[in-house]
Amino acid sequence: MRILRIGLHVMFALLLLLGLVRTFLPANGVPAPPIHHRLFIVFLVVVLALVYVLGTSREYRRYRQDSGATGDVSATPAAAATNTLVWGWLIVITALWLTLLFLSPAFVWVAFPLMFLYLALAGKVSGVVVVVLLWVAAWVVPWWDTVRATGPQSPDIATILGPGIGAVLAVLVSAAYRHLLGQATHHQRVAAALRAAQTDLAITEHRAGQLEERERLAREIHDTLAQGFSSIVLLARAAGQHELPAPTHRALETIEETAVANLSEARELVRHLSTADPHVSLGTELERLTARYETELAVRNQPLQTSLRWEGDSPATLSEPVRAAVLRTVQVGLGNVAAHARARHAVITIGIWPNELTVDIFDDGVGFDVPHTFRPGFTQAPHNPQDQHTGYGLYGLEQRLTALKGSLTVESTPGEGTVLAARIPLTSQSNRSAQEATP
Repeated sequence: MRILRIGLHVMFALLLLLGLVRTFLPANGVPAPPIHHRLFIVFLVVVLALVYVLGTSREYRRYRQDSGATGDVSATPAAAATNTLVWGWLIVITALWLTLLFLSPAFVWVAFPLMFLYLALAGKVSGVVVVVLLWVAAWVVPWWDTVRATGPQSPDIATILGPGIGAVLAVLVSAAYRHLLGQATHHQRVAAALRAAQTDLAITEHRAGQLEERERLAREIHDTLAQGFSSIVLLARAAGQHELPAPTHRALETIEETAVANLSEARELVRHLSTADPHVSLGTELERLTARYETELAVRNQPLQTSLRWEGDSPATLSEPVRAAVLRTVQVGLGNVAAHARARHAVITIGIWPNELTVDIFDDGVGFDVPHTFRPGFTQAPHNPQDQHTGYGLYGLEQRLTALKGSLTVESTPGEGTVLAARIPLTSQSNRSAQEATP
């Protein structure tokens, strides 16, 4: 296609130069026109060449932009203005050519590349109509010039057939060009669709591999670490029922507490890994999570009623790291409610705003004294010394939110319930941090 465009421009330049040479060196003994006449023709040739070069360079830039653009670019106001400029340029070079043809019949064959221009830049029907008009002008203007010089006479058949054959060839070549261009565009779209399908397939396979690996890790942790910690807890409790020295009892209590804490974290990790299906919506995952906690607590004769509320925008726009952070926040919050709060109601409110995401979890449980800094084993509830808060969940959650430029706040008073509030900014900077924090 590029060679055809260059060939058209070269043909225009050669035919314009040929017309200029024949004007200065006429054949068949025809006298050359006066010097002022020839100078004016040279001036018109230079102007026509400059206008042609400026127009073709601008049209080529537009062609490159349209080739790289997507969507219907022809329907935009900019495209309409550009089409007006193209038609104005065609009219100007056609007027200059007609003036040169009126001054010298030697420029008649410049009509041939002009026909290609109209067929390429105008519509199919309008292009053919203009080609017919150019063919008529190519033999009528020289014939009229001859009539003025020698008197009335019939037009020569050769002067009619010559431009006519050129017009027919221009139409046929242009039709073949359009067909090749359409085929090339079609193959480009097919190739682009194939590349997009391959990319989607690779992403799907990658996500499937991630999900499979997470499920495998969840099974391994459940079957090894979790089962091992559970066995340690049972053995420690069984041993503590015997008459043993006080130091031994304290050691067994420490072993049981440590095993319980690590068993809880192992179970939380299993839940986190096993609920990370990217094809399940965040709302569905959260509903499953709350239903699971309600079921578990009901079996333990600790009925809990949870409410899940949404505010702001749709969660479908969240990135995967932010979505995982929301799920992890609710997991840790409900895990603490189930383990320590002895609450009857829990309300989870998730707000998605233009610049921030919020997760607020309220429960009407027993509450606790909130420390200044979260760390493993941070506090012990004064009203019940057996209710030991390990702190691993809140500590890990705070670290996760910090990686996303977010924050974690816990407000609680013994006997008055607890409010856990997480804030995650939804800015470009936090999104970059989220991508870097993705495991």
